[in-house]
Amino acid sequence: MRRQIRGLTQASQNAQDGISMVQTADSAMAEVHDMLHRGSELCIKAASGTLSDTEREYIQQEISQLKTEIDGISDRTTFNEIQILKGKDVPFEDMGNDVIVSGKMPAWVKGSALSSKHLSETYTDNTDPANPIDHAAAILDFTALDKNPALLKDLDNSGFYTTCCTCNNHYSIKFTTDTSVKGEETSGNHYIYNVNITGVKDSSELMDRIIASTNNGNPQRHYTHFEKTNGKLLIYDDRPISQIQPTEGKLGPGVARSKSDAAKLQGPATIELQIGTEAGQHLSVDLPSISCLSLGIDSIDASTIDGASDGIALFKESINYVSNERSRMGAYQNRLEHTINNLDNVVENTLASEAAIRDTDMAKLMVQYANDNILMQAGQVMLAQANQINQGILSLLG
Repeated sequence: MRRQIRGLTQASQNAQDGISMVQTADSAMAEVHDMLHRGSELCIKAASGTLSDTEREYIQQEISQLKTEIDGISDRTTFNEIQILKGKDVPFEDMGNDVIVSGKMPAWVKGSALSSKHLSETYTDNTDPANPIDHAAAILDFTALDKNPALLKDLDNSGFYTTCCTCNNHYSIKFTTDTSVKGEETSGNHYIYNVNITGVKDSSELMDRIIASTNNGNPQRHYTHFEKTNGKLLIYDDRPISQIQPTEGKLGPGVARSKSDAAKLQGPATIELQIGTEAGQHLSVDLPSISCLSLGIDSIDASTIDGASDGIALFKESINYVSNERSRMGAYQNRLEHTINNLDNVVENTLASEAAIRDTDMAKLMVQYANDNILMQAGQVMLAQANQINQGILSLLG
């Protein structure tokens, strides 16, 4: 019990440290909020046709300083030397042509196209035996999952991308276990289909979910198609191979995005707060990622009317983003305050129990002592009275 009492007391202090950290992050974001409002105000001013180009240059100078300071606040805001506004960057590969790729699949997923990064195989459609049609294609093999279902966890946050053979659109499959993630995302001219893999039992069910999540295997109703064949996933361009350039079709590991969406690859850095006396009793706090890149304002240029107009929309989005992060930090603070109240109550009650076990109950013992003392004195009085009666009888006889 004493171990529990001391542990709970320390856990309460840990939770209080968590509140201090969250408050530090929120105070810094409050300052960023003010700068974003100022930036929005400046863009609205610069978007007016009554200003000269020189005046817009002056406005852009202030916006540039605001952006520099936002990144500076992100770098300098620390708690016990831990940067608490940096989030966690997800590594990505620059593929050129405004494309970045992140979240490569585990090695147990097989497919020749994953190494060549092209639709390097041929699929022959024999629907009409008299007129078979060849298509540029690739095969992905997930059948290792059938022998070892535990491999499913390796797919979380990984994926693959493909293109048709005549355009630069990328169609990506991203595997996730997060039920809050929406089904389809757009990143420039790249499309990301979030496929929830929770509860998947085998490769067949996995492929069914891929196909169901991509307009029945026809993402964006374009030339790319997904089908199940011989227990594997077939990806192909639905035009005859004679009409296209097969080497232009691509398939590779990872999820493709536009470079301008690189900020979306920043996930939260997580701080684990130990709030109990046993291993695993912790609370995870996802820290915000605050920078010009993550806010989407790194490219704002208000030196032209069009640039200032774009800046109005971007600053509005960034203000909403910071508002959401501050709300999230406030929710953590409220939760931690309830955690502290509960811990303190448990400590108080455990102390009382421990005292009852280890310490003497003086009140009870004093009552018992007084009771025994009264009984002893009463016995002495009765004995004395009995002796006096005997002596009186003897004196009369004498």
